[in-house]
Amino acid sequence: MSLFGRLFGAKEDRAPEDPRLRHVVARVLEMHSRLRLAPRCEARLATAMAPALAHIGELVAGAPRAHQANTAAWSTDPYVRAYFAAPDDINQVLARSGALHDYFDANPGASSAYAVMGMTMNERNTLGVALVGEQTRSDVPQTTLGFSDHNIRLCGADEDGLREEVTQRMMDQLAIEGLAKVAAKTSLREDLEQERALLATRLRLLERQGAGLGGMVGTDASSDPGEMARVRAEAEENEQRLKALGPRSEVLSRQLDTLCEAFASAGELLQVSTLQRRVDRMNVVVQHGVGDEAESHMLQFRVARVPGNPPQKRALAILRVARADMPRAVNLLDNADRLL
Repeated sequence: MSLFGRLFGAKEDRAPEDPRLRHVVARVLEMHSRLRLAPRCEARLATAMAPALAHIGELVAGAPRAHQANTAAWSTDPYVRAYFAAPDDINQVLARSGALHDYFDANPGASSAYAVMGMTMNERNTLGVALVGEQTRSDVPQTTLGFSDHNIRLCGADEDGLREEVTQRMMDQLAIEGLAKVAAKTSLREDLEQERALLATRLRLLERQGAGLGGMVGTDASSDPGEMARVRAEAEENEQRLKALGPRSEVLSRQLDTLCEAFASAGELLQVSTLQRRVDRMNVVVQHGVGDEAESHMLQFRVARVPGNPPQKRALAILRVARADMPRAVNLLDNADRLL
């Protein structure tokens, strides 16, 4: 707010609220409904989630438009040719996608579907043939681009709707990351409380001068002052760790703070990078005179960092699949001989 605004009580200009924000807040609270009991739960979540939603919106908007997925496109679309080593590979990927088959089965009137395809992107250094000066050599270092482990698990009726679903899934991922930290801290509290009970019981037995089984069979540790001191020290340390977690009345509020911290870390947790490569029709990276520059295209690939243990990197693409181009579903029994 400007100085004049503060002096004369003018209302501060605020950016309009994203109309999707209330929906994503409600979606997150469905995952952990008890958080609704925390003070100002929805307002605190909305404040933390608004920047995350804007960040994810930019990432999704930056994804390239959909590519037609069929064997004909392999010859005309350099992206499709880069994603698939051969035209037949397209049909194999589509046939394996249960999500696509389920979508067309559930929507008999749909002539096409849009889908997100995830892949592993590999850059392999090999020796290839290239013209060096006036000589053709077969030992020239080159980089070949390749994609493997194609998966299609998310699809929809139109591209805008699909992108919106991707946005929701990415917000869900942030919620999952936050709830995992909440669960870890909740588990720690439970472990500490159980340990405190055990230590307290052990301390009482020691203080009773062998009133337990140890006193009966002559193996009690009550006569060892060092053991008494050790147990008291462990009990005190346990108590301090429990105090650091806060009283139970504040647990839900602390859990909400942990969840909000995950959304505040959206830029760190959800990363989508753009890799730019000039590749020829054989997927050889054109550089330093290597590759067929005349038959090459400058391509941009989106690679997402998927949180996990360990994190993974997956290349992403949006495809448009026509019902007429869908092969029949893969039947594992058909391939039993090869699997044996």
